[in-house]
Amino acid sequence: MSGIAADQVDEKASSSMRIGNPSKPLLSVTLLSGFLGSGKTTLLKRILRNKQNMKIAVIVNDMGAINLDAEEVKTHKLVQEKRDMVELHNGCICCTLRGDLLRTVKELSESDYKFDYLVIESTGIAEPLPVAQTFTMDVNGDGTTGEVEHKMGDGHEHKEEDFKPLSNYARLDTLVTVVDSFNFLPVLSSVETEADRKAFLGDEDGANEEELEATLSRLLLDQIEFADVLLLNKIDLLPESDREATVKKLQTLVKKLNPEARVIVPTTPKFEDFDVTHVMNTNLFDMDKAMASAGWIQELNKPEHNPETEEYGISSIVFRENGRPFHPVRLEQCLNGFGKLEEAKADMPFAGVVRAKGRVWLANADAIPIMVHVAGRQLDMTPNIQGPFLAKIPRDRWSEDELDEFAMGQEGPPAKRWTEAFGDRHSELICIGVHLDKEAIVKALQAALLTDEELGGGLEKWILYPDPFFGGMCAKNFCELEFDDEDEGDEGDEGDDAEEVAGDLD
Repeated sequence: MSGIAADQVDEKASSSMRIGNPSKPLLSVTLLSGFLGSGKTTLLKRILRNKQNMKIAVIVNDMGAINLDAEEVKTHKLVQEKRDMVELHNGCICCTLRGDLLRTVKELSESDYKFDYLVIESTGIAEPLPVAQTFTMDVNGDGTTGEVEHKMGDGHEHKEEDFKPLSNYARLDTLVTVVDSFNFLPVLSSVETEADRKAFLGDEDGANEEELEATLSRLLLDQIEFADVLLLNKIDLLPESDREATVKKLQTLVKKLNPEARVIVPTTPKFEDFDVTHVMNTNLFDMDKAMASAGWIQELNKPEHNPETEEYGISSIVFRENGRPFHPVRLEQCLNGFGKLEEAKADMPFAGVVRAKGRVWLANADAIPIMVHVAGRQLDMTPNIQGPFLAKIPRDRWSEDELDEFAMGQEGPPAKRWTEAFGDRHSELICIGVHLDKEAIVKALQAALLTDEELGGGLEKWILYPDPFFGGMCAKNFCELEFDDEDEGDEGDEGDDAEEVAGDLD
């Protein structure tokens, strides 16, 4: 294979010119994401070996004080000059080193060496979304976020006005996530402990709280959902007897999680003979499209009826209800079996569910939607920081955004629309998984709703229910809203209160 030549850059890429210097193209960028050990560095080495006629710059990020991935690239002498590679370590480019990344990309794009392309290998615990946002965020003083106001690599304080948006210098071309096909399903179906996460990070004594906050399965799924290209690596490690079936199952599952992504299965181990044009100069990245690429968003936008067709046991189901809330205790009891892919489902209706998102209306949290997020075996429930149900806010206090929200809700599925009895209070949950027992899931959720007798008891009875999810905070904070006369006309206060409560729960 001859690799990619500089003159192979397609018309769209070559027409993207730098603001203020129309004669110089923007520096095109590929971001490599994926779990530790998934094969990102191996892919990076393949790219560097096939860079014929291209001058490629590399940024390698590692959480540790020593950048092992960068050392491996150096050992193989794949970068000839110090200027070709920048090491960002002892932090993550999606958060603590975000400012360093911004500054480094800007400097590389302005380099007299005139690089043709930039490849960034992120650390295995990085989320691609905030890294992508670095390329689109405004840092020139107009609506800035202040996320680059800290010490950078040169030891000096840099204010955001020191920088223009990266869109002046570089363009994000492709988001690539490398998936470890051998460990993907086992990670999703495992019960994670803090010790497991510390061991995964390779630092059983020193892994900090921030690194341990997100579960491994949730991080893995976030990396899959926010990608343009998904590479199913390490299929050679799968048992040969059922390798073909497992690969097809994985292909179907990741495509369900991210319908917009290109799913590629390298035919040889360690990316030998891999065509790097699959991950460079593809022009696939589109922020608006990427933000809406997750499979659960697309499933929620489908008609009420869920297609019965399933491939390799991969399917999804949407549950909606606006006539009655959930009983908190019964809901907690029925949420069992997430991520258990190979076990019997007699007493675990949610066995096989690897991803679930949505909101639920709890009887003892009558004012605030409770957001549900499932990744593998991990279930998270948090109060909605965006604000309460509209029905709990007097109409004369609705903002323009809330009026628009009301209008949009009237156009949605019937089970989400405004009702005379309960307004916009409703539950909506999307589940994606393997060999789902849809009937059992629906039956379990319906059984967890309030009975007719319980429904008739009203809020004065609902707030007395036990609170298995929030330790008693529901009745105190999530049932009724307080409005002061001096607050009339203010917008966003209720959302701020919900966000403060959510912060207290973290």
